[in-house]
Amino acid sequence: MKNRLPNFLIVGAAKSGTSSLHNYLHEHPEVFMPSYNREGMKVKEPRFLIKDLVQHRLHNGVWNFEEYQSLFSDVREEKVIGESTVLYLYYYQHAIKNIKYYLGEEVKIIIMLRNPIDRAYSAFQHVSRGLNETNSFEESLEIEKGRLERETNLTPMVMYKEMGMYYSMVKAYKDSFKNIHIVFYEDFRDNIALEMSKVYSFLGISKDINVNLNKRYNVGGKRWKNKKSKNFFMKDNWVKSILKSITPKEIRQEIRNKLVNLSTKEVEEMKKETRKMLNNYFQEDIKNLSELLNKDLQHWTK
Repeated sequence: MKNRLPNFLIVGAAKSGTSSLHNYLHEHPEVFMPSYNREGMKVKEPRFLIKDLVQHRLHNGVWNFEEYQSLFSDVREEKVIGESTVLYLYYYQHAIKNIKYYLGEEVKIIIMLRNPIDRAYSAFQHVSRGLNETNSFEESLEIEKGRLERETNLTPMVMYKEMGMYYSMVKAYKDSFKNIHIVFYEDFRDNIALEMSKVYSFLGISKDINVNLNKRYNVGGKRWKNKKSKNFFMKDNWVKSILKSITPKEIRQEIRNKLVNLSTKEVEEMKKETRKMLNNYFQEDIKNLSELLNKDLQHWTK
């Protein structure tokens, strides 16, 4: 049987609940979402439809069509087939062109949106847990313009402000596809069951199924207590090498989780002056998005 391809996509935005949505849909018996590629490596975000823009700076991804097809080779009788790549929203022009070329114009698009100010701070906390973000949030905002061109080792996630300028992105998707469903992070957080019911209706799948909606995925809110802790967990060292050679994977993971909990702390609130600056930065874009979606989003900047 010829490989089937996605008839719906979760295109973003990053740090807006997309991991939870992906995993809830993965549990649904009428939905196929890829978990592993043919080499057995875990794949949640294939990124294939923007490969020309990101494969030189991101380690994980699917970079040719044959491998992309193979992600869906286990499709059987599932009613809908999907994949999630949050950067499809940010790189919307390239993504839309390739979605139409490879998947057609009937594909359904799910977009998750979060207050862009909170999203930016959450993205910074996510990136700064790794080794490549050494600046403060305020410094990162200051140097954002042109940063990807200057620092080719960075993930596009460092475009903390730019990724929250939703209006042009959402408008382009709405202009290009007739089947668009918007999920707002705040609604999703406060009433997951209701929002998932709306997603099921949009996809045309059964609502009467048992999915564990209590589990959260890719939860943020923590940061390293100090640079030593960060370097220990993020870099290779002799302690980790010895543990890997003598300890089963499950026990190593349990030990790691406990040590990470001891080595991290709650994220501090954003500085008031930084929030005020971002309120002003996003105000016009939020106003335009509100009009486009016919939904009052002005509370995002209050």
